[in-house]
Amino acid sequence: MKVLVISQNSQLYSSSRLLQEAKQLDLPCRHVNIYETGHWSELESSDASVVFNRYSGIKYDDFDLQLCQSWKNQGALILNPVDETLTFRDKLSSHIFMNNLEVACSPTRAIRGDIPIELLEDIINFPKSDCFYEDEYIIKPTRSNKGYGISLCRGFDSLQSQLESYYYLKDQRFIIQPRIKGIREYRLFFVGQNIVGAFEKNGIHQNEFRLNANRSECFKIEPRDLSEGILSFFHEIRRNTNLFYGGIDLIETNDNLFLLEVNPCPGFETLEKVCEVNVAKELIDHVRNSFSN
Repeated sequence: MKVLVISQNSQLYSSSRLLQEAKQLDLPCRHVNIYETGHWSELESSDASVVFNRYSGIKYDDFDLQLCQSWKNQGALILNPVDETLTFRDKLSSHIFMNNLEVACSPTRAIRGDIPIELLEDIINFPKSDCFYEDEYIIKPTRSNKGYGISLCRGFDSLQSQLESYYYLKDQRFIIQPRIKGIREYRLFFVGQNIVGAFEKNGIHQNEFRLNANRSECFKIEPRDLSEGILSFFHEIRRNTNLFYGGIDLIETNDNLFLLEVNPCPGFETLEKVCEVNVAKELIDHVRNSFSN
């Protein structure tokens, strides 16, 4: 079994760990940044039998997926599957998918063009709920990670002004959501049908509205201690996707849980350090078992 890891940099934590574990198991492995050295032709193939695609998609360029599709056509195993990676790396596509699941998701809007204020008020008419801050809105780029590029607008006038700026900058690749009154967030990391690690995220600063790992205090949760409510989200995702592995982000309010994101390319530095789980080895071992079966 030959392993290829494609990402921006071989020294990025998750890429580095996959290469390290593959070498420790005496598996041939290498790294390529296809956005620096990649090319495509009609009979494009890879000498690797397994390809870990570690690009997050924030470039708004899917050349990595196009190459992976060609390699898949020639027999390589691509992790994660190309079609589902394409769906989940884009926040609007992801929410369209999640909206059809039997789980609670945040109301989401997307717009194009110069929307008159009267129509905008009708479009951004989120349902009233104790789970949402009144008249506070989150704008998220459709492709982003680690909370970068996310804006908080307090008041409809602030939202309108921000949307107007995006329109004149000719970039409306974003979604709009109400700000959820989150008490805490959770990250679940699964491989195959099993949750291999989970942790809780609490904001370091009281007014922080982005609770990604580097802005939070993270606490280990044993998978066996996860509530039935949290597990129901995991089971719903597994029933409806073919992801080989992934991250699931949830937010908890006083009386509800919401699905924030399904991540087809989750980093696992925090998970390995907080939960003391060798995620890279779990991934490599699961691939080897899949091949042997």
